[in-house]
Amino acid sequence: MRLQTRLSLVITSLILLTATAIGCFAIATSYSSQLNSSDQIIEGVIEELSSSNDNPLSLSTYLADISNLKFSVAYITEEYDLIPLHDGDSEISNSPKRAVVESALNKALNLDQSRIRAYQFSAGEYLLLYYSIEEINQTRSKNIELLTIFTALIVFISTLITLIIFRNDNELNLLVNLLRRNQQRIQEFIGDASHELRTPLTVIRGYFELLKKNKTDSNQNEVYQNRIESEIFRMQSIIDDLLFITELDDLNESDTSDSSISSQVQSMVDDLRFLQPKRKIISSIEPNLTMIIANSHLTQLLANISSNISRHTPQDSLVNIELFRFDGGIKLIIEDSGPGLPDYFYKNGIQAFQRFDKSRSRESGGSGLGMTIMEKIVKKYDGNISLTPSSYNGLKIEITFN
Repeated sequence: MRLQTRLSLVITSLILLTATAIGCFAIATSYSSQLNSSDQIIEGVIEELSSSNDNPLSLSTYLADISNLKFSVAYITEEYDLIPLHDGDSEISNSPKRAVVESALNKALNLDQSRIRAYQFSAGEYLLLYYSIEEINQTRSKNIELLTIFTALIVFISTLITLIIFRNDNELNLLVNLLRRNQQRIQEFIGDASHELRTPLTVIRGYFELLKKNKTDSNQNEVYQNRIESEIFRMQSIIDDLLFITELDDLNESDTSDSSISSQVQSMVDDLRFLQPKRKIISSIEPNLTMIIANSHLTQLLANISSNISRHTPQDSLVNIELFRFDGGIKLIIEDSGPGLPDYFYKNGIQAFQRFDKSRSRESGGSGLGMTIMEKIVKKYDGNISLTPSSYNGLKIEITFN
């Protein structure tokens, strides 16, 4: 064996062992850190339930609504029936075994694809707090898969090194580029629309069971009935938005036309001023700007922008709307002085079926898909949309059509 080949194999083997060890340690540390972070939030809820004199059923659902962690709450009756009270991102169809619940009174436990923690508030009655670890497990599995692929690539590349003298640089570059493209295709994100529909149904079922068992007083009955009604309306909103997203890709070229974006944006501004007279609106709309787009899509895009302003900013807050030509294209900028978004959302951008605040869509009656629809419409017409902090300490939406 030639010296160059032996050295290449030794170096590649050392890199392989080091990368594998570091990768395994990083995966284990990341998994443990994700669980600990979520467990701390659940423990805070348990402490709040223990120290409060409020009704634990109502308090637990309230804490779940305002929590940064999307966890579920279920009530285990004296008859050991499981009644869902609040749906997060996990679902348990049947009551866990008593031994499991008793163990979960002391610390969080893994149960299938959920992490559970129990709280006993009276003899034979429990609250079960649980959140999904499916995404955490999927992330770990994906990381292990990527580590395996990475390890296989190192072995494969080490073999190539022994043959490098028989190959020219162009062939090797083509191979490396092909491997990189294949690796990029591994990571995909698929929006779970079925979960978005199951969420309000679970909430409706939970409150219906409470009403049926007469576990609440008359005041609570009215609150729960109103909650059921709001979840029905929210489910209808989700269905409408999902249908719109599905039909967006079925557009025919005959459905598009040279639409006046200037006049439509001006109409949106006029409507905001009429419907919200307390709001200070600054606008600068360049006239006679047109673009090839389906009128229904442009209308939906501007309606979502207007709805975002109306729902998520105070009625007396400031809004600045600009529309102008930009590098041969059209740019639309909307800035507000509302609460804005958490910093990490500005970095990550719009993700499919992701709520920027876990409570804002439910409180305002939205489906949580407004930003997703806006992004899909913009990208449908080869545009770009970005979210950044505004100069008024709120949210800045910048849309560019080329």
